Amino acid sequence: MNRKFRSFNKAREFALKLGLRNRYEWVVYSSIDNLKPDDIPVNPDEVYKAWNGWKHWLGNHEKVPFLSFEEAKKIVRNKKFKSTSEWKKWCNWNPNEFGLKPPEIPSSPHIYYKNSGWSGYNDWLGTENLKLNNNYRDFKEAREFARGLGLTSSEYWLKYCKGEISHLPPKPDDIPTNVARKYRDIGWNGMNDFLNAKEHRRVRRLNNAREFNEARAFVHSLGIKNLKEWLKYVKNELPGQKPKPQDIPNSPELVYKGHGWNGYGDWFGTYTIAPFKRKYRPFESAREFVRELGLTSSEKWIAYCKGEFPHLPEKPEDIPTNVARKYADDGWCGYKDFLQSNIHRQKYSKFRPYEEAKKFVHQLGLKNYSDWHNYISGNFNHLPEKPEDIPANPSGVYKDKGWIGIGDWIGSEAFPYAHFEYRKFTEARKFVRQLGLTSSVEWVAYCKGEYEHLPPKPNDIPSNVVRKYEKKGWKGFKDFLWSDKHRKERRSFMSYNEAKAIVARENLTSKDELIKFIESALKPDKFPELPQMTYQRKGWISFEEFLV
Repeated sequence: MNRKFRSFNKAREFALKLGLRNRYEWVVYSSIDNLKPDDIPVNPDEVYKAWNGWKHWLGNHEKVPFLSFEEAKKIVRNKKFKSTSEWKKWCNWNPNEFGLKPPEIPSSPHIYYKNSGWSGYNDWLGTENLKLNNNYRDFKEAREFARGLGLTSSEYWLKYCKGEISHLPPKPDDIPTNVARKYRDIGWNGMNDFLNAKEHRRVRRLNNAREFNEARAFVHSLGIKNLKEWLKYVKNELPGQKPKPQDIPNSPELVYKGHGWNGYGDWFGTYTIAPFKRKYRPFESAREFVRELGLTSSEKWIAYCKGEFPHLPEKPEDIPTNVARKYADDGWCGYKDFLQSNIHRQKYSKFRPYEEAKKFVHQLGLKNYSDWHNYISGNFNHLPEKPEDIPANPSGVYKDKGWIGIGDWIGSEAFPYAHFEYRKFTEARKFVRQLGLTSSVEWVAYCKGEYEHLPPKPNDIPSNVVRKYEKKGWKGFKDFLWSDKHRKERRSFMSYNEAKAIVARENLTSKDELIKFIESALKPDKFPELPQMTYQRKGWISFEEFLV
């Protein structure tokens, strides 16, 4: 299933509040069960197009000091890396390969320890006969050459390096095939940047799309009012509309940039002003209006902005939804001040005793934490509204006052396996190895039920296998998932672009159609059953892009 995550700005706002210092702490935090909200992705750097680095995501916290050269080298040598390739994988934050690199060890030791004992990677890793090729051309020169080829993905780059694109000149010997590894510490910013792939893709899409004015006139005739309706339309999910023509792009803002594009208001014909272009009322005036609403938390403010409180007046357009960002430099002191929530909360300050509150919750018949979240969000119309003296955050309110866990709060029957013994490590590993997963990221997605073709995770196999089996045979995700074997199998599949060509040939436009095709006799043997897993880091962006 496609998981709906928070917008980048809202997710980043959440991440900044955690006070995490680096990617290492983020990965550790994300691996703890029931700690990270489901609508915050584990891998934000792959999910959000607005991604601007981990410092931007987590905030500029105090840097973790690096270890001395000898201390760091001792730790690295204990990992028993066989090559610089394995060292680079460790630095690339691939926890299922070699574990997590501590932030106290630099990714570029040859730079940091240059005058502190550094004498080469052989000494650093404790290996022999390892060489770093220093005969390649400068990164900028290599990039300039590569950008002139018109390639649009890493798949095409590899084909080019193999000489499979006959109309292009052969790859010069002084440009490596593995450019990501060679130029990692000297300018590398991803394959999109190296190939200028986004621009090449945009030009290709533009060549295949209608002229802007003609396309806009067509969209005006549809009567679409907003971006939400447009997204439904491109997925063929908007009632009363025929399927979108192939020459009308899904992402017009990318295709027509510099060729007439002037915002979605102009594209739809509504001429609505985008939020970032609106003029908002001053902070004091906005706060005065909002304080009269009686809201008590940022969650209720968001619900109000979505129109979920019909008894309250509609939010004026000149008051932004993201007030924290808009008024950050104009008087903002937090939601408590903005909403005057401490005063509004006074009448709700006394909650029922734990046992009495728990008795009420048991009567609701909820089955799991998801049900509880939906209930406090008002999504169960058949249940009574949550009383004000029943807290939405019981773990915080009843800490040291009877709180045991969500199973006890909702009812022990909600967690039939809560007191069961988990499978032995070898038995759990035997089951998991049959799934075909290759990374901890895929394991987390599987545990959340995101792979519809796979059987659901048995309740007697924990989600946090690292913690459960740490001293009972655990050797890392590579061993637990049998990653090497499954990766080798995936390499036998056709390339991402070949699979995408088949999708286009079969005119598959929805995920349901794709699933039916995969389950049918029409599917070629080398077409993967789980393309989102097979093509991860090999061109995969989303089902929407795959089906375009």
